[in-house]
Amino acid sequence: MNRPITAKTALLKISMLFLIPFFLFMFGLNVYSNTIYRQRLTENNQTRLTMFESFLEEDLKNVEYFMSDMIANDGGFNALRYPLSYVDSYLQVQQLQEKFESVMKTIDSISAFCIISPKSNITNGPFRKNVSYDEKENIKTYLNQLVKEKGDGAITDWRVQQIGEKYYFLKIMGLGGVYSSCIIDVGNVSTIEEIGSENSYLVFEENGEILSYQEQMKELGIRVQEGKTSYLTGSRRDQFVVMSYSEILNCCLMLVEPYRGIWSMESLPLIMLLLSVFFAILLLRCYRMLKRDFLNPLEQMVETMEQIGDDGLESRLCVRNQVKEYKKMESTFNAMMDRIKELKILAYVRLIQAQQTELQYYQIQIRPHFFLNCMKNLYAMTAARKYTQMQEMILTLSEYLRAVLKDHDMIVPLEKELDSVRSYVKLQQMSSARPPEYEEDVSPQLMQFGIPPMSLLTFVENSFKYEKSGEGAMQILIKARLFLDGEEKFVNITIMDNGKGFPEEVLEILNDPEKRMPGEHMGINNVEQRFSLVYQKPCSFVYSNMNGACVDIFIPFEEARRPTVNL
Repeated sequence: MNRPITAKTALLKISMLFLIPFFLFMFGLNVYSNTIYRQRLTENNQTRLTMFESFLEEDLKNVEYFMSDMIANDGGFNALRYPLSYVDSYLQVQQLQEKFESVMKTIDSISAFCIISPKSNITNGPFRKNVSYDEKENIKTYLNQLVKEKGDGAITDWRVQQIGEKYYFLKIMGLGGVYSSCIIDVGNVSTIEEIGSENSYLVFEENGEILSYQEQMKELGIRVQEGKTSYLTGSRRDQFVVMSYSEILNCCLMLVEPYRGIWSMESLPLIMLLLSVFFAILLLRCYRMLKRDFLNPLEQMVETMEQIGDDGLESRLCVRNQVKEYKKMESTFNAMMDRIKELKILAYVRLIQAQQTELQYYQIQIRPHFFLNCMKNLYAMTAARKYTQMQEMILTLSEYLRAVLKDHDMIVPLEKELDSVRSYVKLQQMSSARPPEYEEDVSPQLMQFGIPPMSLLTFVENSFKYEKSGEGAMQILIKARLFLDGEEKFVNITIMDNGKGFPEEVLEILNDPEKRMPGEHMGINNVEQRFSLVYQKPCSFVYSNMNGACVDIFIPFEEARRPTVNL
């Protein structure tokens, strides 16, 4: 039986077997001619830089062509130059966003596309997921101010612009007071790749200032030398720089790579051949040792982890190895799995009880709000002696209450929830001097989609509660669409009105997941809590003002299609 050894000892033996000859080999390489090496490095890096520049410029030309074609031929873009209703403006912007997103899928370097129309108060467009909320707001604010101040003077070729703390490549095109802008984060275009234990950087420079990887360049001591296309720099003169000017971007591209000079030897090819054979044999031996002492145990661990994911908590780790640390890991891991299984059973029982209590509380709490509003409307009609309308309203209300009071489901089809909304709007139309207008735009495939009951109705009630007094009729729009975000499907339900909208301080709280709305806004918090209890994956609520209040709900489609509640 083999004597157990520690992982540290095993790694040290394998490392010494490989590293000692390796250092001898590196010493031999240092005799290579530094002049020849630098010349070849310059040629190779110039080729790499030229290829990268050509690919990048090709992408930018494609973007310019797309923007020009859209401005000249796109009916939706041209329609924004003229006065439109809120809904028409929203739909046109949505269609343009879909076209922008299709371009962003083909060109990964684009951070955002924006439509700017000061007349229509539109500054919107799709952004990459890695763009933070603050960055989005900075970009929108800058573009809006730029277009308002300069108008058509803001239309320029590609240029470098600092927005907030970041640098961007910016392109603005437009006509007739409507503009399209493409924004590319310089950091997204810049690249970094590993070369052994060091890194190679592709960065951008303008007027002697480095625009990306500033901290890394400062640590390396990189200094820009104007007028030179290749040179050595760095705090230790250990970095090699190759530069090229881009006519399209109006700035320089820099390839910064670690420099390793070596001396030339006439017998180097023979030495390289012999050493290559030696290292091939040595690597084979090292690989067999690594596979026996480390790779095989790791594969066993991975297999066990996969079995745990497939079969639950019944799998156990079995390491066929004599390394002490692996043996200890095996016993500790198996004991941990036994304990996790016990705790999971206990936690599952408690979770069932807590979810059942909390979900029933929220579902019961939401209904009285609507019933009280209906009673107020009936009271108002009685005072006005509108007995015929009152009778019709009572019949409509009785049909609605019959459906609501017998509904004890945790979810209902979207179609049924829309029936409730229609009944409520009809009641409002019967009791209002300015009957509200209601519109639906729902994909037929989502009519049987399951959502918590009385959820959309809560937002519709809020619309009537905060409608503008003394102005036109209330307009309400409910949309439901299924869309793909990467590899995941989401259902997007939108409730919009033309009322007062949300106050800014309320918007800030509503869009902050760490805060909860007190007092009169408890209904919104109620709806969010019920969604979080019904679906296993988190649902997103986005609140905004677009000529009124706008609520966007994003629900994972797979979970929502077959929602599960542990009751």
